[in-house]
Amino acid sequence: LWSARRTTGRPQRENSKREIRCDLRLIVQPTKMAKVTLSVRSTLLLASLLGPAAALSPARTPQLPLLALRGGSRPAAPTPAAHQVFRNIEDEGARRCAEPSDKLFWKSIVAGACVGLGGTLCAGIGGDIGDVPFWAPGQGLKRFAFGAIGFPLSIALVALTGSSAWTGNLPMVGAALRAGKADLASAARLLGINYAGCFVGTVLLGMLTAFAALPAAMPTIGISLHKLELTGLQTLLRGVGGGALISLAITLANCAVQSGGSVADVVVAVFLPIMTYVACDFEHVLANFYFFASAICAGGELALAPVLRNLLFSTAGNLIGACALGGYFLTWANGPVAAEPEKRVEAAAAPGGGA
Repeated sequence: LWSARRTTGRPQRENSKREIRCDLRLIVQPTKMAKVTLSVRSTLLLASLLGPAAALSPARTPQLPLLALRGGSRPAAPTPAAHQVFRNIEDEGARRCAEPSDKLFWKSIVAGACVGLGGTLCAGIGGDIGDVPFWAPGQGLKRFAFGAIGFPLSIALVALTGSSAWTGNLPMVGAALRAGKADLASAARLLGINYAGCFVGTVLLGMLTAFAALPAAMPTIGISLHKLELTGLQTLLRGVGGGALISLAITLANCAVQSGGSVADVVVAVFLPIMTYVACDFEHVLANFYFFASAICAGGELALAPVLRNLLFSTAGNLIGACALGGYFLTWANGPVAAEPEKRVEAAAAPGGGA
């Protein structure tokens, strides 16, 4: 026989309404199978439910959210206003225009290699699905795979490693020029060194792809021949679209960083614009550096004149789309005058702003 008797600490009295008695009887019959009889007798009046029941139960620690038990939660930072994002892009463009030439060149080579890595993944998977090329009519899923797998990696690597890609710098330079935070000479120096370094990095990755006989080597030949079939005007217009989408990816990545975002936030921010430009078959001169270098080294017969024409018009298109549209004019539209209504709304929403 085991019995337990607990009270709330007040003086015990017979017939107390705050008493709980539990009797547990265990009876074992040795000659038969063990038979257990459990009898629990409780005397608990309704008035004791809210009082001693809580006192008799052990104190419970407050339950923490599951995320807190796994290491803590990070409070979400407010999304910065559009004019704040573009002011930061202007400042970053001015900083890059003043960067030392030697560091800029090596950062550009690394950025070109990052673009080449994305091209290797892109051509080796999306560019190598079936016999029908992805740019043919009725091959939308192949175009989606070609865009979703590959070049989003390139822009994410460039953004997270602090490298300096030519097309990524174009919107920053255009924004800095519009705001008067950089001059034409420093901008030309930056873009010239940047272009040369990215050329070296992408060509080296193209050569590595071909000479290592990677799965992407042969698909780059077909991709390059497809690009050379375009007219100069088609290449220019496609370059404008590609440059504009790349500038939007830079803007979204900047917004993610200003919001206190993590690595995953930056990757997600750049994914949609870059996937869109690749899947829609827009032009990007740095990607073309890689494709042409890999195709030539892999034995593709590419004439020099069409290659140079493609590079010329895709470069011009990227300049217009990323530097002029995505950099200069977009920051002008979100400049101090255009941002005044937005600033007034922020001031009214701030604590004490309505006073």
